Amino acid sequence: MVQVGDMYYAWGSDDEIAANGECGGAVTTILKFLLEDGIVDAVLAVKKGSDLYDAVPTLITDPEKVIESAGSLHCGTLNMAKIVGKYLDGAKDMKIAVTTKPCDA
Repeated sequence: MVQVGDMYYAWGSDDEIAANGECGGAVTTILKFLLEDGIVDAVLAVKKGSDLYDAVPTLITDPEKVIESAGSLHCGTLNMAKIVGKYLDGAKDMKIAVTTKPCDA
């Protein structure tokens, strides 16, 4: 049973993801798995734009392209809910995994 204060560490088994992801690439590995196994139709994530502070929202459907969003970006707040609502029609017909910080949700 997990207790409050327990900590768990995870990292990806894919060497390329582990090298490019943040702290071992666990999130990127999970997203790739979700796409490969058809658990989700797409991943809504951000990838680096022209510099470290330029986050570009991207919809990924190819598991091999998930690595393009690996790592952390410390940028201005993106309203991911607005992106889903306005540009993805509320994702009514899609199962989407979204990676976001609480302030971006």
